[in-house]
Amino acid sequence: MQILRKDTYKRSTWKNGLGYTDEIAIFPPDSTLVKGDFLWRLSSARIENASPFSLFPAHDRVLVVLKGGGLRMIHNFEPGDPDDTSEVLPLQPYEFPGDVKSRCELLNGPITDLSLFMRTGAVGGRVQIQEIEPNHQDIWNPAGQWNYCHIIEGTLSTNTGDAGEGDTLTVAPGQIPLSAGPSGAKLVWIELESF
Repeated sequence: MQILRKDTYKRSTWKNGLGYTDEIAIFPPDSTLVKGDFLWRLSSARIENASPFSLFPAHDRVLVVLKGGGLRMIHNFEPGDPDDTSEVLPLQPYEFPGDVKSRCELLNGPITDLSLFMRTGAVGGRVQIQEIEPNHQDIWNPAGQWNYCHIIEGTLSTNTGDAGEGDTLTVAPGQIPLSAGPSGAKLVWIELESF
């Protein structure tokens, strides 16, 4: 297990230049957002205004609203067709193609999100929200080739130290004991597997 601290994430400007994102992890490690040559990428961003989404050809996306009132996602799948609209509420993973023209509107003020990008046809992922009661332990059994646990709220005690809000654990497959602190913990579990 390794703890990725939030103050070590790599900050970069959105492809459309309208905001910034904090890159938590990317694979292969020498790939970049600009080149778009990554197999998968995990990042977090704050959205403060209605805005278009950058296009990511050949990638699928899963978006989770971590904090805030949610988003209205508006997609245009085919030129000339009417827009497709979906409301994305907090802590409800939402998947959509990265190469579709998309924009968002805020439902109730700014939000913080977690985004998972996966190369279409090459990698699949499972995104799950989990809560651990105060001062309780849960056992995570990740089975992915790559596994991450992002802390939305609260603290976790692990065999490699304590982790807090905004930190991310990366772990190998197997039984992973996670102990929440006195305020409990709200988590996103991510498991990724190449095809």
